[in-house]
Amino acid sequence: MLRVGLTGGIGAGKSTVAAELASLGAVVVDSDRIAREVVEPGTEGLAAVVEAFGDDVLDDDGRLDRPALGRIVFADDEARTRLNGILHPRIGARTGELVAAAPDDAVLVHDVPLLVENGMGAAFALVVVVDAPEDVRVERLARTRHMAEDDARSRIRAQATTEARRAAADVWIDNVGSEDEVRAGVRSLWRERLVPFEAAVRAGSATPWPDAVDDPDPTWPDQARRLAARLVLAGRGKLDRVEHVGPTAVPGRPAPDVIDLLVLSSGDPGPAFAGIGFPAVDGGRFGSADPARPVRVTVAPESSDVAADLLDARDRARSGSGD
Repeated sequence: MLRVGLTGGIGAGKSTVAAELASLGAVVVDSDRIAREVVEPGTEGLAAVVEAFGDDVLDDDGRLDRPALGRIVFADDEARTRLNGILHPRIGARTGELVAAAPDDAVLVHDVPLLVENGMGAAFALVVVVDAPEDVRVERLARTRHMAEDDARSRIRAQATTEARRAAADVWIDNVGSEDEVRAGVRSLWRERLVPFEAAVRAGSATPWPDAVDDPDPTWPDQARRLAARLVLAGRGKLDRVEHVGPTAVPGRPAPDVIDLLVLSSGDPGPAFAGIGFPAVDGGRFGSADPARPVRVTVAPESSDVAADLLDARDRARSGSGD
């Protein structure tokens, strides 16, 4: 199973991407849909929302009046936090049920609007972000939801910034072209990355480490940070920390396009790594099942010569005194 996080700001067109992935065979777990389910009439969730915000958040049929609730929470951080405290545990429980029901070979896509805001990226093997310029999003919201411009811009600006989303994204989809163009891009992503990634996770096979030297990529540090966060979460106390080492850890230096990570641990986090797409390659080292992102992970105690050599080589290179 491959767990993918899908996110994007309001009006970015994330639903188009989710629908195309579902048509290709992905199991899509839609957080917005679940959020609606847990506050249907007669649920404990709706009762808790009414208790917190009053009867004015109900419409004439006794259902949740989402625009009325939105006007309260989008302008008030404390109110939004209170609402999240009601919804998130219930959404989490229902999500767990859907994940447990998915087949072992599923590409499981979690459609989570607030993935970046809630710092959830490390929970997924890959994060896909759908984005569009603010003016495009405002126009879409006016056309599809009849939302006033001021309201639309307020909601957009209450969410994560473009910079924060870029830092969280393994895959970035600019949804500014035609719907056919966006869907074609999603089909390429499915065919060239998601399906092979899932198959490699089940097979325990790693993407080869390249030898050819590429021009420096300014996103290497962000890529390393995202990968390290996944390893830390998977390790769950079995490792001390993760360091970006090797040639890609030196800013501005050409290097083979492989992210080297040093996991400082006196235990054996290997079984946990394999389950999230980092299969064992040889003694103390792991690779990545992601066909588009070669990774070389070395596990060693902090006091070991291996760890000392890798950290020293990196630090000398960064200071300009090493090769």
